[in-house]
Amino acid sequence: MTKGYVFDNAWQEERHRLDALETTWDAWTIRNLEAVGVAEGWRCLEAGAGGGSIVSWLCRRVGTAGYVLATDLDTRLLDVIVERNLEVRRHDITVDELEPGAYDLVHARLVLEHLPEHERVLKRMGTALKPGGWLVVEEFDHTTFRPDPECPKEDRLVWDAWLAAFHCVAEERGLDLIYGSRLYGLLQRLGLDAVSAEGCTVAERGGSESRQLLLLSVLKLRDELTATGKIDDEGISRMLSLLRDPDFSWTSQSMVSARGRRLPFSS
Repeated sequence: MTKGYVFDNAWQEERHRLDALETTWDAWTIRNLEAVGVAEGWRCLEAGAGGGSIVSWLCRRVGTAGYVLATDLDTRLLDVIVERNLEVRRHDITVDELEPGAYDLVHARLVLEHLPEHERVLKRMGTALKPGGWLVVEEFDHTTFRPDPECPKEDRLVWDAWLAAFHCVAEERGLDLIYGSRLYGLLQRLGLDAVSAEGCTVAERGGSESRQLLLLSVLKLRDELTATGKIDDEGISRMLSLLRDPDFSWTSQSMVSARGRRLPFSS
């Protein structure tokens, strides 16, 4: 199995999966971007911009005097965004350089946990900041991912089998399941000022149209999950039934948002 990003924009349901992700997490991301003071006239970089909802928000926030660069390996979901202050660029953050000292904000969400080269990428993003600019990075800590402790034992066994399979897929793909918990230390070691980090989890219930992120993720990974031997196709079908059941609930991963500012006169 090839290491790399677990999900890709070419999958026919990826737009719907990203819609679910944005519905769940955009309010949290916007709260954290507002906290660093994103304002009219800022130059912003959204790395690994995915479906583009935060790109659109940034474009509106910085106004016509500002500028937003949205990058991704596959820009098909970004190319449809029409904003006068937006540039979309096909870009591999692991190898392609960024303009040094160019941005008031560099933001990435759910990108670095997929990358073995994450420390080099973090350094590249930090170098792209203007003096006084902010780096905001948001990643999952998957250790809080669990069903309601009061759920029936048979439901817990299905969940545990799925989770064991997911951990195998993550290991094969190089997905760091605790990367969110690493962010605070990583940003400190990058030499940034005013480093802080916060986490958020969401209680979710099966059958909700707005909360289909996990269901669509399981569908996307079905073949890879069963190939681990930890769960069979019947088990996946039972897991999907739980995720459609309004009586079944679970706690999401923690989304950790970490931020730090480049010192005004740092090199």
